[in-house]
Amino acid sequence: MELLHAEADLKIWRIITPDATVPARVVRYLMGSLGFDTYRVAVQDHAYWRLYYREALAGHSVPEVIDHLYLAESEGQFAARLWFAYSTRTGRGNFGNVFTEPEFRRRGLMNTLLQYCVEDFHASPARMLCCSSGNKYAVKSYCRQGFKLIFAGETGPLCLSKSDFYREAAEAYGSLGPLTLRQGVLADQFECDKFLFYLPEMYDQEHNRRTGPAARISDYRIAFQEMLSGNAVLRVAETGRGDIAGYAFAVREYNQNSMDFVVHPKADRTGVAELLRSTAAEFFRQFQCQPLLFVKAGLPAREALAQAAGMVCIGGVPGECTVYRFP
Repeated sequence: MELLHAEADLKIWRIITPDATVPARVVRYLMGSLGFDTYRVAVQDHAYWRLYYREALAGHSVPEVIDHLYLAESEGQFAARLWFAYSTRTGRGNFGNVFTEPEFRRRGLMNTLLQYCVEDFHASPARMLCCSSGNKYAVKSYCRQGFKLIFAGETGPLCLSKSDFYREAAEAYGSLGPLTLRQGVLADQFECDKFLFYLPEMYDQEHNRRTGPAARISDYRIAFQEMLSGNAVLRVAETGRGDIAGYAFAVREYNQNSMDFVVHPKADRTGVAELLRSTAAEFFRQFQCQPLLFVKAGLPAREALAQAAGMVCIGGVPGECTVYRFP
């Protein structure tokens, strides 16, 4: 934990993982501040970040992921924080967890943290940080520091990049080719939940919408935590370049085991079919049962992928969803 700046009533701290010197009070602050002002909103999301920070601060995320945390301390207590992390394999990452304690707002603390964060990004091996914000004032602050909105508008996904988001996307997904399957790892969250998800052909598109029990798994990172907890199987499909073309998960639920998937629309159908088969097969090996796939009504391409994998329809709700499973 490094002191970056100090004056009469303000200290700016930086933590880069792994760091065995992180005081327990920092861990307690991060755990306590998550969801402080939205404790009845996104409960699952808050739980995820508590798990993530505990693992990262304990050094369990390295070498595949490097985390940078920035803390502002004012009047003897932590007043603001933000974070970024990136995959050491691809250089792509995520920026977020931006929060100022209510009593310390409108003092410019976040702008100070942002300046240090952006300077460190440009000096690091990271190539791209993605995030999203629905707050137009926050978006303006980010854009002043070099972030750019990926789509038109005042809010939405943003990217801080040493190249160009669209050029890199074209290089990664212009031609996918055969896919290689493997178990998902922590660093894949930056590909699956940010870079891949923010592609125009993927973002807010109906063909990747979930329904049924698996809808509670909002994205890759939640599925990954379920896998770490011993409740799920998670596999990714990787292109020859090493870019992630999609992922599938199967999760053990109290009342219904389920599975789902997210894939790029250009992904090889044979590879996607094998992704679904291998995910269900590994789930069966671990839990001795088959997960169900719920497909939202009106998505024939998604149903075709399930059928191509060998899944059979076992029912559903007319106008709502169709349910598939492997024989």
